[in-house]
Amino acid sequence: MNERILALDIGDARIGVAVSDPARIIASPVEVIHRVGWGPDVRRVCELCDQYETTLVLSGWPLNMDGTSGFQSEKVRQFCEQLEKAGLTVFYQDERLTTVTAEHALLEDDMHRRERRQTVDKVAAAVILQQWLDSQKSVQRTGRYYLNYMKEETTMEESNIIELIDDETGESVSFEHLATIEHEGAYYIALTEVSEDEAEECEVIIMKIDQDEDGNECYVQVDDEDEQQAVFDKFVELMDEEVDE
Repeated sequence: MNERILALDIGDARIGVAVSDPARIIASPVEVIHRVGWGPDVRRVCELCDQYETTLVLSGWPLNMDGTSGFQSEKVRQFCEQLEKAGLTVFYQDERLTTVTAEHALLEDDMHRRERRQTVDKVAAAVILQQWLDSQKSVQRTGRYYLNYMKEETTMEESNIIELIDDETGESVSFEHLATIEHEGAYYIALTEVSEDEAEECEVIIMKIDQDEDGNECYVQVDDEDEQQAVFDKFVELMDEEVDE
């Protein structure tokens, strides 16, 4: 049985909370936390994680409509860093238009305006979580990996580190991006999983850059051995050229 996922729609005044079932199929609204301060807010999230026996938190990631992050994204990131310091694992889901979706759902239920205001945040959290759960079902069927909207790396050493969502656990895995390779009109990325043991031999993973049915960029494992070898050979040639330079 999987560990449940606790989802948060983090706003300045309120935090909507939702939770998945243990099978990670259905998202259900839980409550709205009225914000007091980082300390009490973090403690309440931790209490809910204890209640649902999970350490996994999915936070809505408030991007601008053009896909860039802004001031609100930074505030969410700072709060989530406090959750991580409390021992929770946090990953992110694009939350653009989720509040609008939640409002429409409540309007269809003919809910009065005052009731909607008290409910919309936890419904928005459930929308965020359901979108993520549905994307994970797609990942498990197709072997796709999606970029995780996690912390933006700022140092030069970490600028080539990307986070992908693992298709089995739902947790993010850190990879070092080694190269992007063109082969027969398609594009691929060469990755190696980040390890704390620098002496450990690194395995190069080749993934094809693709798009899913919704037009979202994703990374697909290359199962064809000939295709994988051809791309790997080009990767080796590229590395050799960089060494020569």
